[in-house]
Amino acid sequence: MDKLEINRPADYYCGNGIAFEVVAPFIVRKSGDNTPKIIICSDREVSGYYYNRFEEQFLKLGIKPVLVSVDARTKNKGLVSADQLFKALVDFDFRSEDWLIALGGGGVIDICGFVAAIFNGGINLLAVPTTLNSMIESVLSSKAYLNSSGHKNEISVEITPSVSVLDPLFLNTVPPKVRSNGYASVIRLALLYDLDLLTGIEGKKDFRVFVNDLYKARVAIEDKDPLLLTLGDELALSIENYFRFMNYSEGEALALSLLASVKESKREPLKKIYAALGLPVKLEGCTEKMIVKTLNDQFEHKGSVKIKMVDLDGGKWNVFDYDIEEAMKVLQSRLKRIIE
Repeated sequence: MDKLEINRPADYYCGNGIAFEVVAPFIVRKSGDNTPKIIICSDREVSGYYYNRFEEQFLKLGIKPVLVSVDARTKNKGLVSADQLFKALVDFDFRSEDWLIALGGGGVIDICGFVAAIFNGGINLLAVPTTLNSMIESVLSSKAYLNSSGHKNEISVEITPSVSVLDPLFLNTVPPKVRSNGYASVIRLALLYDLDLLTGIEGKKDFRVFVNDLYKARVAIEDKDPLLLTLGDELALSIENYFRFMNYSEGEALALSLLASVKESKREPLKKIYAALGLPVKLEGCTEKMIVKTLNDQFEHKGSVKIKMVDLDGGKWNVFDYDIEEAMKVLQSRLKRIIE
């Protein structure tokens, strides 16, 4: 088991199989003489695969956790799911010394993070991410996001998980559509920092080395400008919104936007990587006009948009503050590169 080094107040541990061995002993050590109550929040798919095995480590220590299953899919990650978890905490008479465990992907971690930050003035949160995207994005985020009124990530709250446990065993059962979310996140970091990061996706690195490299890249990018970590989000969000999160996963939409964002010389090599990973290289099922309308709706109440672009002189990514008209021109030019 390795302790990962990153500029966060929480502790991050990584190792093969550790999620089923170290979580319960860690909580017991932290709790001292008290026997804490444990709620494990997960979704139907992850709990179906892993809950019994995950629970076993607590039962060995005489602790019986309570499982709360929530619908954390992108389109349903909202206040209804959060309220379901709030109700369970109230029914279980949860206190600040007790522990909420988020066992799942980014949606589960967002819901748990939101609830943990608000309930009873803040409660202990331990994150066990089960997808690559949640391992390199969700557990590092300083905020938890929920959707509202059909709009993605409209509600947010500051969060600070106590600890995150990264176990690559979970990646064996991630569905292809969900796997694309992690691929896109790695591709974004690689474009912004070092294309050698892409070799980790292909399994050419030990997972702990791979994650450490990704965390190092993320810290370096944050130090330059945290907004760079939203590269591709504007166009990706418009694709998701137009299709109501149905036709394209979050990762597929971001991958398309990233492909559209790079210079022409980079697009063909990137398309080969996309083909190997099963990512789309063309946006289908809509017209340019439809996505442009969605973009206009997206920017309706904004005075300007911060667009991430390559500085042609230095060859580095930078953030440029454009008025809406200029931003739309940039995004439309990108859209033309990927739409049928």
